[in-house]
Amino acid sequence: MDIPLDAHVRCLDGVGGESAAVVLNPVTMVVSYIVVKTKEHGHKEVLVPMTFVTDGSVKEIGVKCTLEELGQLDPFMKQVRVKSQGLDKMDAQALAGAESQSGVGFEDFSFGGTGSTELVEREAIPETDLTVRAGTPVLATDGQVGQVDRFFVAADSGEIQQIVLLEKHLLSKKDFVVSVDQIDRIGEEAIRLKLSKHEVEQLPRV
Repeated sequence: MDIPLDAHVRCLDGVGGESAAVVLNPVTMVVSYIVVKTKEHGHKEVLVPMTFVTDGSVKEIGVKCTLEELGQLDPFMKQVRVKSQGLDKMDAQALAGAESQSGVGFEDFSFGGTGSTELVEREAIPETDLTVRAGTPVLATDGQVGQVDRFFVAADSGEIQQIVLLEKHLLSKKDFVVSVDQIDRIGEEAIRLKLSKHEVEQLPRV
């Protein structure tokens, strides 16, 4: 199944938004959600489970929900309240993770002294997963070769089989197909390949 980024997401009753990112496990190479930026509902980003995806092509992803149901899905970002006394942003995010893992709310953590509270945002995804957005750089062993454009995944499991690498030039662009065994690792900042720039140029194109 083709999962393009920056593509229309078609609900049962119309286009509901655009695919902004995928949520995946970098160890198992399985995509669990598509992050969709909705057309309505304040253009918020929601998590669409892969079980909702019915089909995908170069420019469009089909999902089995209505426009209204799309807007009711879990938000991609959520706000958590923390006490600001002695906490910087990194501390707050770590504490947010502790809450998620332990089930203990922030009001149950003890803090020395008194202080105001503040809201911080974090991605509402499993701790084992990460987010890959449209335009994430793809790096060969000797430098950047382009950006991720699409994912090909198994329809039944969401397991990544291939990615499509977009190589842009001033007056042209090329799409190369990279198999999963040619990927060294996937991170939020970049996708790293086991191939050199020269080897990338020999890959099949679409």
